[in-house]
Amino acid sequence: MPAREFVSQLRTASVSTFDAILLRPYLDVFGERVSERFTILGNARTGSNYLLDGLKTSASVRMYHEIFAAHNREIGRDFDRILSSLFRKERKGTRFVGFKLFYNHLTPDEWEKFRAHKEFKIIHLTRLNRLRTILSLDIAFRTGQWTRSSRAKDQDPELRRVELDASKLLARIEAIRDQETLARSRFDDRPVLEVVYETMAAQPAETFKRVGDFLGITDIDPSRIPIRRQNPERLDYLIINFSEVWELLRDTEFAGYLD
Repeated sequence: MPAREFVSQLRTASVSTFDAILLRPYLDVFGERVSERFTILGNARTGSNYLLDGLKTSASVRMYHEIFAAHNREIGRDFDRILSSLFRKERKGTRFVGFKLFYNHLTPDEWEKFRAHKEFKIIHLTRLNRLRTILSLDIAFRTGQWTRSSRAKDQDPELRRVELDASKLLARIEAIRDQETLARSRFDDRPVLEVVYETMAAQPAETFKRVGDFLGITDIDPSRIPIRRQNPERLDYLIINFSEVWELLRDTEFAGYLD
């Protein structure tokens, strides 16, 4: 592991330890109640870290990450306890508490429980090119790199070339589409802000202005976001078996994904 990345992870771990051991007990006693809550709802590899980091630039926002994910709990267990962590006291000046929630983080029963909490505003984040979503996910699993700091050394793009399983690709694309549709139906009884990755990447200032207006936040500064796009190369370079993928998708409704 590069020294700079190791130091970054060490700092993150140190901050987490400080929060858990020192800061949280202090806030539980001397912190202030927060009345506004929201979630970033979506699929992995759709720009959720970028959106989260943008929201963290606001002095009035406290962001939690994937608190319901499988790497933080056994799916289906401790829902009430984990959700209650979003209702604890926070630092003075905090007006909003938010967190990331992916489609696969909750069981059907837990989705019904969460839907009952109408105090959570919903930011639904999607990516138009679902092929890019799948590619980014497979690259992240291969490299172990899930975010890319603007200060980090560029990774050899050869390390990010992957072969996609064509026998499962259509089903994976359709699954993401169906999950997006299901998410919209789950929250069709309340205002939902739809944010598209491609628009956010191309027009960050305008996108975060929309997000701020939706939540009631005025001090989001996307110029302070420390991460950048991880896989900007062309699909025909990143996908080793691109010709096979092209043949699979070219006569389908997903042909536009082929860049």
